[in-house]
Amino acid sequence: MQTDLSGQPLDELKQWLAISTNEDDALLIRLLEAAWQVCRQFTGMSATSWDEAEEALRQGIVRHAAHQYRERDGGGEGESYPPAAVAALWRPWRTLRLS
Repeated sequence: MQTDLSGQPLDELKQWLAISTNEDDALLIRLLEAAWQVCRQFTGMSATSWDEAEEALRQGIVRHAAHQYRERDGGGEGESYPPAAVAALWRPWRTLRLS
C-alpha cells in the first residue's frame, strides 16, 4: 500500500527547501517515498498515512528527503542510511532485535 505524500508532506518539503514552483514535484514526491521507506526500515514504523506518523518521524522524513534532494548530484548513490540529525529524530522509535 502506497502512502500519499503529495499534499502536506510535499508542501512541508518544499517549504524546508524554499521551493515555490511545481517543476520538481514529481522528484520531491519520489524522494519523500524513499525517505518514508527508509524510516519504516529504520524504526519499524507501522503508520500507513502521514497523519498517523509521529511528528518526529515526519520531520525526519522531510529532512531525509531534503538531504537527498541537495545531494542528488553529489554521487552518493546507494546511500540509504539516514544522516545523523535524521537518525537522532528516529532513534526513540527504533526497534532492536537480539539474536
